[in-house]
Amino acid sequence: MGGMNARRARILRLVAESYISSAHPVASARIAEHLELSSATVRNEFAALEEEGYLQQPHTSAGRVPTALGFRAYALACLPPRRLPARQRSRLAHELQAANGDGLFTLVARAAADLSGYAVVVRLPANEALHILEIHLSMLSSTRLLAVVVLENGIVRQLGVDLEPPPPSSVLEDAERNLRQLTLPLGEVPRALDAIASRADEELSRTLHAIQRAWPGLTPARVFSEGLRNLLAEPESHDPEFIRLVVEQVEQADTTKEAWDPGAATVGLQLDEAVARVSSGFELGVGAGSLTVLGPARMRYPAAMMVAQGVSEVLSLGLQGT
Repeated sequence: MGGMNARRARILRLVAESYISSAHPVASARIAEHLELSSATVRNEFAALEEEGYLQQPHTSAGRVPTALGFRAYALACLPPRRLPARQRSRLAHELQAANGDGLFTLVARAAADLSGYAVVVRLPANEALHILEIHLSMLSSTRLLAVVVLENGIVRQLGVDLEPPPPSSVLEDAERNLRQLTLPLGEVPRALDAIASRADEELSRTLHAIQRAWPGLTPARVFSEGLRNLLAEPESHDPEFIRLVVEQVEQADTTKEAWDPGAATVGLQLDEAVARVSSGFELGVGAGSLTVLGPARMRYPAAMMVAQGVSEVLSLGLQGT
């Protein structure tokens, strides 16, 4: 824990672990008994840790609790995290094999929430650099065309296109063939479709222009969240401000703030006095996503870090194998 001496670091760790498990301020007598020190010695160390910003006393004559700085020091001392047990890794990998598209990431978020006991947010940044592997067009109704698109990272996306009246099946086949021949990043497809449509007959042109208008729906950032109910079991859930902050984090649509840099540390940590976020990245072929475990500052950090890293690793291996 930085330049902190060994005894002070151990006291901070014991206070953090006790507070995490009990949600009650930790008395000096409890630490003194555990370390076989006098209460006066521990009180002196408490005072030093408080002065350095690692501990705080919520009420007069109460015990101490870690500050955000104290929790950060404790959490960073838990790195690198333990490896997710082999049985859980194997079971998760088996479950992921049967999922695809958005269902894959919903499953990942749910599994991580169940394993950690907290809320989990999976974020996929917008990525217009991906290419199409396969595309299938079919009419859902007389006014709705469905495009099922398999991207080069193995992710399946569905795109609804308003189109009335429905084109003949031969026109859909021509549209599919033209789209498959486009060896361009997704972001450049609309311009190419416009160029092709300008040279096509009326029915194919109408179909391609409809797909062009809907095309941006394929590339937006995606957010998948599970496990908010887990936080209702935490004592902090009685504080409306905590609930507001958590919901704000889960509903945050801007993924750029948490887009993952594959060259960064294995596990990332963000926390304040109320909310903690433990994040890990996973690879998506030519892109990347992030998985964030979200809970109170009084988080079970070793377990949360293990889950964030372990589930991300299983997901990355699964996607690379697709």
